[in-house]
Amino acid sequence: MATTADPSTPTRTTPSTIAAFPCLDGVRAIAAGAVLAAHLAVSLHRTYPGAVDARWLAHVDALSRFGVLTFFMLSGFLLYRPFVLAQLSGTPAPRPVEFWIRRGVRILPGYWVALAGAVALGVGVYTRPSAADYVTSFALLQNYRAYGFFSSGLFVAWTLVIEVSFYAVLPGIAAIADRIGRRRGRRAVLRANVAVLGGLATIGVATRTVAIFVLGASASPTRMWFPISNLRSWLPSYLDVFACGMALAVVCAWRETGGGVPRVVSAFTRRPWAAWCLVGLMVVASARAGLPTVPGDLAIARTPLFVVEEIAIVAALFLLIPAALPGARPGGIRRALAWSPVAIAGTLAFGIYLWQQAAILLLERWYENGTIVLGAGPSLVAASATTIVAAYASFVLVEAPARDLALRATGRVVPLRTWWRIGAATRGGDLDRFVWSGDAVLPGERIVVATAILGATGFVLVLPALRAALG
Repeated sequence: MATTADPSTPTRTTPSTIAAFPCLDGVRAIAAGAVLAAHLAVSLHRTYPGAVDARWLAHVDALSRFGVLTFFMLSGFLLYRPFVLAQLSGTPAPRPVEFWIRRGVRILPGYWVALAGAVALGVGVYTRPSAADYVTSFALLQNYRAYGFFSSGLFVAWTLVIEVSFYAVLPGIAAIADRIGRRRGRRAVLRANVAVLGGLATIGVATRTVAIFVLGASASPTRMWFPISNLRSWLPSYLDVFACGMALAVVCAWRETGGGVPRVVSAFTRRPWAAWCLVGLMVVASARAGLPTVPGDLAIARTPLFVVEEIAIVAALFLLIPAALPGARPGGIRRALAWSPVAIAGTLAFGIYLWQQAAILLLERWYENGTIVLGAGPSLVAASATTIVAAYASFVLVEAPARDLALRATGRVVPLRTWWRIGAATRGGDLDRFVWSGDAVLPGERIVVATAILGATGFVLVLPALRAALG
């Protein structure tokens, strides 16, 4: 699937690009399911005390951060890949205005409908709301107001603010890497991207460190703009997460345009089971990090919070590797990710993410009022089913039509679709073509895998002692 061009050649190449990524909707389904499971577990624990065993609640609650960071990393991979492909092949990069139009239409219509629905149902979360608060939440600016973070409309929307902020700066980041490296050849482009992504990762870790260990406390109850106490909910605190996804995009584009795959990455693209073994170990580790089940004052849980977020980044990275980068053959894990029911769930992931709040809070309210008392099991089923139905309606009535309209407006040819169909039936054929069969096995791959799994296992075992030592 790759060209045979010399990776050091500064001339233009014609990339043999991957036509489709059939496994990524499966990753979206896992991420959305992780967030939904965490929120449902906390809701059941709050509404039906004892319904969720405390030993399991810590494990399930840790999935929320894992799901969110997976979404961020996935965005970094998918959105940066066209830019780095253009840099490496000497072709025009995506136009910023068209990029922003497509991303805005991807996010805003579905979000606006979900937010309006939550407000109409009386489950939009606002603290002493004013007209400015409603404008702030509909404009996805709430993270940048002290009164908005976690209290302006949809509590999950804080992640969308970060996503939209990333969309705003991505063309500029790509332009910097392009300006540094393109005129000096492909290897210079690669080095420029490594330097830029290293800088982003450094900013992310440093900012999150300051936000957690120095600032700590949540926002004060004022309506001031850009309070430094909200730093942990701003884009700089997550630049390292996006940079991990962008790094996978660089690896993928480098391989598509004639380069090789690093041994450390190749070891896991060939062995998805090993990558997912590390995911499982990291999920277990996050539950052993000591973060309170019901988040309280960060001043008493700063080290666990930092550890959990770093662990979630590692888990998200290894979840994404087999789905973003082909191996020598599809394999069982990739086939599971591309399976139509899983792919359909991934297609609905954005709606599931948006509508879960309304479903959960409505059931909680009905329980408190005595209107409907279902019990823990039926409440779980009802909340999940309501969320999925709302997500399906949102996709077929709002998200898909708006996306197709934006594609046509930016010059893409999009066939008319039957409105009720999601369109996940073609992934089997795409998966058969999602291979890099010509890659040779690199020396030491088995050692890399064994070392990583043994090291992760040791980390899981010693984490409680390490946490105690750090205080």
